[in-house]
Amino acid sequence: MKNVRPAKAVLLAAGFGTRLLPLTREVPKPLLPLWGRTLLDRALDLLASFGVREVLINLHHGAEAIRAHLEKNPRNDLQVQFSFEPKILGTGGALVRAKNFLPDDAPFWLFNADVAADLDPQPLLDDFAQHQPLAALWLVRDIGPRTVEIKKGQVVNLTSPRAGQPDLFTFSGLHLLSKRILDFLPRKAVFAPITPVYTKAMQHGAVVRGVVLQDSFWFDVGTPANYLAAHNVVSMLHGQQRRGGRLFDPAVAGVRGRDFVAFGADVRVGRGAQLRQCVVCDGAQIAAGVTVRGAVIGRDTVVRHDVQGLVGRADRWLDAVEQKTIRKIGFAPEATVVSTPGPRGSQRVFMRLQCGEQSAMLMRYDPARVENTLFVRHARFLKKVGVSGPEILLDLPRYNLCLVEDLGDVNLLDLQRGITRERLIALYEVVLGVVMQLHVAGGLAVPRTRLRRMPDFGPDLYRWERDYFAEHMLARRCAVPPATITKIKQELAQIAWRLDRPTQVLLHRDLQSSNVLWHKKRLHLIDFQGLRFGPAAYDLASLLCDPYADLPKTVQQQLLTFYERNVGYDLQLGLFWWAAVQRLAQALGAYAKLAAQPETGHFADHIPAALRQLHRALGELPGFPVLRDWVNTELGRNK
Repeated sequence: MKNVRPAKAVLLAAGFGTRLLPLTREVPKPLLPLWGRTLLDRALDLLASFGVREVLINLHHGAEAIRAHLEKNPRNDLQVQFSFEPKILGTGGALVRAKNFLPDDAPFWLFNADVAADLDPQPLLDDFAQHQPLAALWLVRDIGPRTVEIKKGQVVNLTSPRAGQPDLFTFSGLHLLSKRILDFLPRKAVFAPITPVYTKAMQHGAVVRGVVLQDSFWFDVGTPANYLAAHNVVSMLHGQQRRGGRLFDPAVAGVRGRDFVAFGADVRVGRGAQLRQCVVCDGAQIAAGVTVRGAVIGRDTVVRHDVQGLVGRADRWLDAVEQKTIRKIGFAPEATVVSTPGPRGSQRVFMRLQCGEQSAMLMRYDPARVENTLFVRHARFLKKVGVSGPEILLDLPRYNLCLVEDLGDVNLLDLQRGITRERLIALYEVVLGVVMQLHVAGGLAVPRTRLRRMPDFGPDLYRWERDYFAEHMLARRCAVPPATITKIKQELAQIAWRLDRPTQVLLHRDLQSSNVLWHKKRLHLIDFQGLRFGPAAYDLASLLCDPYADLPKTVQQQLLTFYERNVGYDLQLGLFWWAAVQRLAQALGAYAKLAAQPETGHFADHIPAALRQLHRALGELPGFPVLRDWVNTELGRNK
């Protein structure tokens, strides 16, 4: 096949931008600016530099806004067409719908409109010309989820169970394709993700190439953290005169370097305001003295309080139900600012609402995760037994929505930074007082209140936790051989019968430092929707062996003695280290699973501390030879 530059491209711009909600309710992700120019325009710039002359853009979410943008900013170098999808079709469905646009006798480009990229396409073109594959995919190393396996340049697996391993690659979203791809797609334009299509094609003998470019730049901007990081990286690359740096525009830069600020048009900033690592969109106003850190400020938003995360106007960012709901507590949408805390490891979305000097938290949740539906009743139960948590302001289970008191962001981990050992122990003794109230008073109150709760700890739950650890940490993240995984699971199985014997108390189940907040001179528990009966040692291990806090062993032992002396009866706390192994295995499984997702990749940072705590717990117990060997190996790798 002759090495010719394709004249046609399909640009994918139909997605919902779910990971950037609620920002993308107002601005479709392709229209978000990267140093003053939209991602869509930058994608079109790149395709034009490839020699493309005709582009078909698929549209669904935000279709009118995207069309209006291109009508206002027409391209002289490209002929642009649109393919509107009444129902979103996925990449494969979009190609079926675009079949009459695709060239018969030449390859074409397929690209995502919502990534930041800069590259020379020639190596992709050369590889395609030499091997004549069904597709050549641009792969990147050392960044992203890294799920693609290749052998001798040929893709063998796009969804490797060993995601994140150093020998794997991330697919960038740029394909060089033959129209033969239609042979593996449904005849009608129905929803069809592209990954299963490639897998099916490879199973039928089709060749899909993976091309790694040495001098290239790619960045996924699909999460708030990544969107901000892309600005930072592009700014640094510009200063180093490296590829990707040309995406930087000094005209919109307020500050450069790690504390960068990117300004939109008609932005006003008051005297003394401090802005760090943020994007401020058109028309926003920052009041005097306010601190804005790690934030994206939406269009025409007036910021009067310190903020971080995604920040915008409630009348643009909340849907009709949410706006109607906040009016019931006296928050006018047009006078309310919405901000989003960082992502948490649960199927819930939190939004902080600020109306004048009043604030509240709006929580939306997925009812498929049963414990989420128990949050409100558990909050009310805990209040009755003297355990502080957020006040329930309004509950709308019909919409899987509730409004709760805003307890702020100061958690137990924040409180212990930089304090002496004596103050640390005193702080944790106060926390343990709250825990004892939950364990004892809460447990005694359950029968008379008939509290609905999650299934109690028992063999099934312990088995689920060790299977969770085995699947996500051992198999997927660390690629431990199946025979070794089986032996580790057998070793862990001995814990269950030990923990099932002592007196059972009412457990929080996820009693880590981030779930203990400090507000109005009191400690409050959050994320308690998993309440259930189990051994006290499990909650204590969750708190005292929490990898976030990484407490010294002597502190753990002193606090354990404090609990045992004050709780009032024997809960067989000699099982503490057994419970610690169980809990830390579960935590490592959770960290590994969350770390594999772009929006929660930061959970990988906690794995080394969890391994250290697990190593300590194993040092207090007999047995576990295979698990010990694995922990020692991983500690060596994570130094």
